[in-house]
Amino acid sequence: MPIRGLFLSLIAVLIGYLPGSASAGHAVVLVYHHVSEQTPASTSVRPDRFEAHLDYLESQGFEVWSLNRVLAAAIQGAEDLPDNVVAITFDDAYRSVYSKAWPMLQEREWPFTVFVNTDSIDTGHSPYMSWDELRELVKNGVDIGNHSASHGHLIARLDNETLNTWQARIDDDILRARNRIADELGVVSTVFAYPYGEDSQALKALVGEHYAFAVAQRSGAVGPTTSPLSIPRFPMASGFDSQERFVLAINARPLPVTAAVPTPPGDGVRGPVDSLQLTLDEGDYLSARLACFSASGESVSIELGDKELFQFKINVNGLGSAGRNKINCTAPASDNSGDYFWYSFQWVQEAAMD
Repeated sequence: MPIRGLFLSLIAVLIGYLPGSASAGHAVVLVYHHVSEQTPASTSVRPDRFEAHLDYLESQGFEVWSLNRVLAAAIQGAEDLPDNVVAITFDDAYRSVYSKAWPMLQEREWPFTVFVNTDSIDTGHSPYMSWDELRELVKNGVDIGNHSASHGHLIARLDNETLNTWQARIDDDILRARNRIADELGVVSTVFAYPYGEDSQALKALVGEHYAFAVAQRSGAVGPTTSPLSIPRFPMASGFDSQERFVLAINARPLPVTAAVPTPPGDGVRGPVDSLQLTLDEGDYLSARLACFSASGESVSIELGDKELFQFKINVNGLGSAGRNKINCTAPASDNSGDYFWYSFQWVQEAAMD
């Protein structure tokens, strides 16, 4: 690094602030499942709560863009992103989206995306939409995404399954869903959504053979440093859908993490993580107030690593349990807006796949 750049970086570390443009050109993607009072709380928001979310977006002057437009602008720089842009998505194509959410969005003429797991639609059972209902959505301009055919834990191999056999099975699952969507709805899906939000390097490689973009299900905003095959979406469900959290989420900015290296290393499915090293880019955030938490809200310690590379070591110390585990890291914006820069790291412990 040039002497001047090194000097500025060291000064920035000392005062806990790295100026830059990482906060520009960002947006937030929201993910909902059921919009109902009769479905499991862990994947549901009440219709009145959903409407309150929409009312707030409208009253505060937020722009609701289609997911495809947001990703092209935020990640590929296809166009400038104004302040306060949000995309709305739904996973699993539940019928409450058709009966409850769509009328509210249609009234406002706001775009949204429904990610379809096609085997569930083919069964014709409640609580999923039918192909006819999905055709009606498409006719009215709603985007349809691929959520796999089986909605299985795609990152995990079956017992005695080789890598090549796993790759063939998952590739078939992805393509089977894409073809069913095309056959039934006459559209080609352009974005993939990982079932359960579970991704890995190996799975991303398979998805990347067919899709330029893939979305996960963990907190964070979307910006130029976002991986196009691991795009964060803020989950909205009972217990995490209060107006306060909603406001915090839609005003989030992407913490510009350029590398995340866990110890021990793994590929999405692993045992406990002992530590996580993050390398950050410049941005309008207060690095001295970077804080990281487990999914349950437990604070984890942070050590400043290589100052020149602006690295932080997150001491996870084996925190986690069977299933999906996350570390959420935030830093307040330096402009006194009250906004936060977000980054979320996820791993899955193998016992959950047994």
